[in-house]
Amino acid sequence: MAKTLSFTDTSPQTVKIGDTTTSFTLICGNDNVATDLTKATSITVKLGNTSGYLKSATVDPASLADPTTGQVTVAFTADLMTSLPAGGYSIEVWVVDSTGTSIYPSDGSTGFTITNNIQSANGATITTITFDDFVEAMNKAASTIAKGDKGDKGDTGPQGVMTNEQVNTAIDSKIKYTSIPNGTDLFAHVNNTGNTEHLCVNSNAAAGSLLNCPVTTVFTLDIKTASPANRPAGSAGNPTWVYNQFELHPYESSDIYTTAIETDGNGAFITHPWKKLLTQTSGTLDVTSAFYKSGTTSSVSALNYVLTGNVLHVSGNVSPSTDIDAGSDVTLFTLPSSIGTIAETVATVQQSTGWNVYCLSTNLNGVVSVLKHNIAGTATTITTTTTLQVSIDILLR
Repeated sequence: MAKTLSFTDTSPQTVKIGDTTTSFTLICGNDNVATDLTKATSITVKLGNTSGYLKSATVDPASLADPTTGQVTVAFTADLMTSLPAGGYSIEVWVVDSTGTSIYPSDGSTGFTITNNIQSANGATITTITFDDFVEAMNKAASTIAKGDKGDKGDTGPQGVMTNEQVNTAIDSKIKYTSIPNGTDLFAHVNNTGNTEHLCVNSNAAAGSLLNCPVTTVFTLDIKTASPANRPAGSAGNPTWVYNQFELHPYESSDIYTTAIETDGNGAFITHPWKKLLTQTSGTLDVTSAFYKSGTTSSVSALNYVLTGNVLHVSGNVSPSTDIDAGSDVTLFTLPSSIGTIAETVATVQQSTGWNVYCLSTNLNGVVSVLKHNIAGTATTITTTTTLQVSIDILLR
């Protein structure tokens, strides 16, 4: 095992010339595990520097506070410090016991430093004067110096603290939405800033004037870029090898439109059609007073709906509040405009309890009604005890 020699955590590792009260405490160890010095018959601490061995000091094994800890304390007495100048030194501990002599450390040596004290070098007194006297002397000296030629302009110094106005300007340049000029072709717009570009139109008329725009209403447009800023222009007049991702959000809508635009090595545009991302919302629908939610006498939130893209799925169980005679056309609900506009007039066959078949009719005016057929030999009345099982997909514009 390698013999090691280290200072304890609380031991100093530096001593000043003339200081005769400082002691170093070292730990003799094997692979940094403390060596038991109980059987030591003699302990010698040896000092040296780059020139070689210099001095040594003897430590009485009987003076060790706890030999099992491997700790050896060497006092830097006046005799030991004599003739040692300031500088870096090496220290070794030689331990003799019945098995022979152990030298710590076995590899290299452990270092410490001797430094000068304040009297090691002679100083000089400094004459003091008042600040006003100093300024007067400097002005007098400056007045005797002839003015020379103007020197070269120096480098620009570091940026100082920004004003509130400068901070706001910096923020606006990064996150503020900028209006798109009327008549702009969105497929001919390229973001070459290296940052996300935030654009908008604030009127339906402005949106309607744009080319290659998927909507004609107010919207915001974020153009993200995967390209570094200031790409060089190609022969087509546009920056080369730019990739932009467009994300458009119409006003008062949860719709999202997206597309991508790239430029090739000549700066020519490569465009892709706009795509409307499918969004899904859900909720409940009230029915007219002609119907109740099954098992209740309430027309509120009687049906559930899920809107995915432009397909509205309506489902639930209702019962008529009064009997529905054969040949009747009774409004079940009117679709709120906030959800959408029905795109087609369709009659869909539906089932009710007791094998009583009926139709749900969707109309362009938003009305969805129950149609009870009038065919001889079949059930001709939907009674208040009948449950209408509603399940229909309605196409919206």
